[in-house]
Amino acid sequence: MKKLIYLSSLGLGLGLFIYFYLFNFNSMSETKLLEVVLYWYTPLIFGLYGLTALRIAKTIGEKNNHAISHLFSGDDPLMLPMTIALFLVGGVIGVLFFFLPLSIFKVKRAHFDVYVSLAATAIFLVLLWLFFVLLWPSL
Repeated sequence: MKKLIYLSSLGLGLGLFIYFYLFNFNSMSETKLLEVVLYWYTPLIFGLYGLTALRIAKTIGEKNNHAISHLFSGDDPLMLPMTIALFLVGGVIGVLFFFLPLSIFKVKRAHFDVYVSLAATAIFLVLLWLFFVLLWPSL
C-alpha cells in the first residue's frame, strides 16, 4: 500500500512537471511558472524519498542500521548505481542533500519510510523557499 502511495505521488509530480513545462509552457507567464513549482515539486520529493526509504528498509541486513552505509555497501544491486548516478548528476552537494533525510532516522525504526519522506519534503521545501527568497530576486 505504501509503495502505491509513493509511486502515485512520484507519478503525479512527474506528470504535473511534464504538463506545466512541456505542454503548457507557452501559455503561462514566468511568475505563474514559478508559482506552480510547489504543485509538482512536493509530490515528486515525497514519492522519490518514500520509494528510496522503502527499498532501503526492505533490503537492509539485520546487522546494519544506517541507510548511508547500506547505499554504498553494494548489498542492493539498484542502490549503488543510483547513488553513483546521483553523484554524477548532482555532484557532491546533490549527494549530500540527498543523503541528509536518509541519515536522520534509523532504518529499523517503525515507519522509517514515512518519516524520511516527510522530513525530505520539509527540508526541500525550506530549501526551495530559501532559493526563491534569497537567490531568485537577485537573478
